[in-house]
Amino acid sequence: MEQQNKINKGIILLMALTCGFTVSNVYLNQNLLLSMADSFHISSNQIGIIATLTQVGYAIGNLTLVPLGDLFERRKIILSLLILVCLSLVASAISTSFIWLIISNLLLGFFTIVPQIIVPLAAGLASDKERGKILGNVAIGLVCGILGARFISGIVDTYLGWRAMYWISFAFTLLVILLIRIYLPKSKGKQTMKYGELLASLWPLFIKENILRRACISQGMMFGAFSLFWTTLVFRLSNSPFHYASSVAGTIGLVGIGGAFATPIIGRIIDKKGANLASILCMNLSLVSFLIFILSGSSLTAIIIGSLLVTMGTQANQVACQAKIFQLSEEKRSRLNGIYMVSTFLGGALGSYLGTLAWSHFKWMGVCSVGFIMVLFAFTSIIGIKKKLNSIQQVKIN
Repeated sequence: MEQQNKINKGIILLMALTCGFTVSNVYLNQNLLLSMADSFHISSNQIGIIATLTQVGYAIGNLTLVPLGDLFERRKIILSLLILVCLSLVASAISTSFIWLIISNLLLGFFTIVPQIIVPLAAGLASDKERGKILGNVAIGLVCGILGARFISGIVDTYLGWRAMYWISFAFTLLVILLIRIYLPKSKGKQTMKYGELLASLWPLFIKENILRRACISQGMMFGAFSLFWTTLVFRLSNSPFHYASSVAGTIGLVGIGGAFATPIIGRIIDKKGANLASILCMNLSLVSFLIFILSGSSLTAIIIGSLLVTMGTQANQVACQAKIFQLSEEKRSRLNGIYMVSTFLGGALGSYLGTLAWSHFKWMGVCSVGFIMVLFAFTSIIGIKKKLNSIQQVKIN
């Protein structure tokens, strides 16, 4: 059992910063693609594979590396991964060919799954009464990293070039390594099985745990609706009546970062009222956001308000779902989180695909309708969870 209550505000801040800086590596290349295409003299369609394979690497890392947290001491895993992230960043910055750039970004996505090692570590260090609040605080870094990466990378690319963004990320990662080495507490490794056995246990675990499956559906659909919105926002803003440049979508992303600060509030609701109620509140926020998009017509103000609400609902629901699955087994938290994050990623990929498909056929109204339906589908996941969670709590009490 990991030692609880060995966590303070400084450690929580370090965890949040680490999550933000590392997860940003998955998204920073999205605003660098056109500059990369110019450097290697290839088309914009071809360069898109960079962003796709970075996220593919991230998904594979969640499936194959995150479960290692159930076998080995987590701080050591985090430091090892951060060193590999540094090497991948340098390889990307000095790329001399398109193939080199593809491979280095694939590896960057693969190794940058550090946040999904940190979250189970935070859950293990927190007391039962404060777990939701602490997970919510750590999640702030994730949201800021996801939304802030696109905005910052665009600015750096404009003034310093795309390679500079990788060097800047490399410098900050070195700083994070130093801080983690000094301040992050250790966890206890549990080497009770071989790596092959660990991976073989993932599918039976998914089949066995009803709460895990439902949490995967819930956040998969919520993150899918979130991705659908942010993927198609640039299309909406570039068309009538707005005719804005793509940079405006990045600026609205900064507004969405404000939604990150809802996660500690949801965390407190989780601790006091339960994760199931918190999920319901989050889903309602996302439903309201898509209703605003549907009913607002051509209002930029409505889009900004809706972007804040959809970010609040999605990111806070991630914390609520993690609180649910972390109750299932302390010894299996890394595996539970790995399965959960792969499902979340797949939902996001589905949302991005459906968003572009809906836009091509039905424009903004079609996009908003699909997003609304995805959130409604997420609601089906909470059926039957409350009774199961209550039985788990009763077992712990007895």
